[in-house]
Amino acid sequence: MSENSLINNISEEIKDNNSSSQENNINEISKFIKLINELKLKIKEVKEQLSSITSRVKNHEIKTNQGISLLEIKYHTLLEYITSLTFIIYMKLNGQSIQNHPVVENLIELRVVLEKLKPLEQKLKYQIDKLIRATIINDDDDVKLSSTSGNSLALSNPLSFKPNPQDLVSKTEDSNDAADVNNNGIYKAPKLAPVHFEEDTGAKFKREKEELRLLSRASKSRLIKDLIDEYDDRPEESTLVGSSQKDDNTELEERLRYEEENFIRLSLSKKELKRLKKNTTFEDEFENLNDFNDVAILHKDVEASEKERTNVLNKRNLRRESFRRQDISDDNDDDVEVLSSKRNGKKKELFDGLISDPSQFRKRNNKFQTAKKNFKRQKRK
Repeated sequence: MSENSLINNISEEIKDNNSSSQENNINEISKFIKLINELKLKIKEVKEQLSSITSRVKNHEIKTNQGISLLEIKYHTLLEYITSLTFIIYMKLNGQSIQNHPVVENLIELRVVLEKLKPLEQKLKYQIDKLIRATIINDDDDVKLSSTSGNSLALSNPLSFKPNPQDLVSKTEDSNDAADVNNNGIYKAPKLAPVHFEEDTGAKFKREKEELRLLSRASKSRLIKDLIDEYDDRPEESTLVGSSQKDDNTELEERLRYEEENFIRLSLSKKELKRLKKNTTFEDEFENLNDFNDVAILHKDVEASEKERTNVLNKRNLRRESFRRQDISDDNDDDVEVLSSKRNGKKKELFDGLISDPSQFRKRNNKFQTAKKNFKRQKRK
């Protein structure tokens, strides 16, 4: 049946309808006929390709015994899915109902299988691409292969840049060692110059490193910046409000556009995330008003100098106090000696003649003790 006859028959059936609905129906019918013609052309092309492939398979030009089983399952499932879908279209064209029909359940099952095969195919993508690339290279002309060197062929094949475990072993060292053994018959260890590993892990090194880190942090604190801006002679520098935020918005838009076009997610570094977070949040002017943690190292330096000066003064005061106490103790000793001498003299007078042993009497001060007492008296004056 030709296109014109089909249009005429359908137009006679709907001639009782309105003119607007008739025009819409005629347009839909013309589109449907156009799609059918395109489908016929596609079917013809597919038949030609299938006929050539079928003939090559029959002539054993294509080897299918060592293929990937996953692709074979996928192709058979897809073919069965298309067949079931075509059968449903055939039933609808004949006016038959597809409700509770077994082909619908079969179609759903095949669709689930195809969806489950997608992640497995993604895992085998590298292997599939490699086999396809190898097939394309093998199908090239012999003249082209002979004119092309092995290095250039490897460079033209991006799949050749795969990790090779054999490259982990140094071939030069093995060859040199083998040559040494063969020439001399005795293995000689390679001469290596020992180098001392200098690393100071002591407490002093860690303390200096921590002080440098705190000083760098203090130099970047807001309090120090405010003090520099207030007492510095140079003119104060300030940026326009919103200029940095505008640049960040432009950068985010470019990043988002690139991700949507290439279907890939770009990762951000910690520095970029911190900068974006700082620009997107409202900055509180009084947030760090009482925060002096950044300048704690400077306060510690001041405390250390004050403590050192206090220690010097305390040592000086302690020395003076010790001298004063020593002088007081010497005076008390002199007074006690005077009193004891007087008492001993009286006792000597009382017991004179009763004690026969003269060694029991108190000995008088010698010249050294007398000179010592005189020196202390002069020092007090």
